[in-house]
Amino acid sequence: MSRRTKRGFIEKDQVLEKVAVGRQGAIQVRIEAKINSDEYRAAGDVIDAIDKLAGTLTGDESHFHLKMSRADSQGD
Repeated sequence: MSRRTKRGFIEKDQVLEKVAVGRQGAIQVRIEAKINSDEYRAAGDVIDAIDKLAGTLTGDESHFHLKMSRADSQGD
């Protein structure tokens, strides 16, 4: 008797919560490291990879980016 695999089904909400923590850590490195240091560039690569993964999972690579509220985007 074979076991069924869960491969192919991704718990997107759980994954996004977890990678959000890693993205915040990479942002912290970017803030604290010397600009253009190895750490600064590596953290940027991590952020880019997480954004690409978020885009694949949600269809929106800017999933983690701050977005303007509707009130802000409707100029008076």
